[in-house]
Amino acid sequence: MNMKKRWFLCGFFMIGVMGFFPCACAVERTEYRYRSQSESDATGRPVDETFIKPDGTKVVYSSKRLEKAKDTPSSTTLDAPVVDPEQPVIDLRETKANGDVILRATFPEQVVAHVAECVRNEEYDLIWNQLLSVDAKKELQGRGGIKYLNTFFATNRKEVMATLTCMQINLKNGHVMVRKNGETHLTAEFDSTLRGNYRFTTMEFESTPTGMKLVSIR
Repeated sequence: MNMKKRWFLCGFFMIGVMGFFPCACAVERTEYRYRSQSESDATGRPVDETFIKPDGTKVVYSSKRLEKAKDTPSSTTLDAPVVDPEQPVIDLRETKANGDVILRATFPEQVVAHVAECVRNEEYDLIWNQLLSVDAKKELQGRGGIKYLNTFFATNRKEVMATLTCMQINLKNGHVMVRKNGETHLTAEFDSTLRGNYRFTTMEFESTPTGMKLVSIR
């Protein structure tokens, strides 16, 4: 299939006021955010980065994922930061009360996971409506639109699932090469050790204002 275009540690500290004045309390707000190598490549920013926002909030990007704090002093380290209870957990796949499913993706690996689940459940309409980029839809319209997409995934279900599973396993271990194409597009391709074992070896993504989208599987 060819297509043309393709995330508080709340630390309390006392500031001693010199003289006879009582101590004043201040709160330092730190936000820990995950940044994958693929996002780093896409944005041109380092994986591990720290900066201060205009409101004084310290933002720490790291390749280590957030974990719930343990009941030990060491849980306040970067390896296991405390999650701010005021910050709601983002549900990547949300099912509304009426049954509607909302898919959210910021990184290519989240798109891969969504597509894999959708193909596994034969939810091809979710792929079309929520995961495909605008350009990908335009490209497929001339081939039959969503009907073509349904046929593609139904016909190549086994091979596509093999590729998606391999992508999920190898996206971060060097066996999948991720390169940036322009300002918003990324290409993830199996390296030579994997390429010969799969019918589909490449996935393309686009970073959009509404999240990361799928451009192609080929």
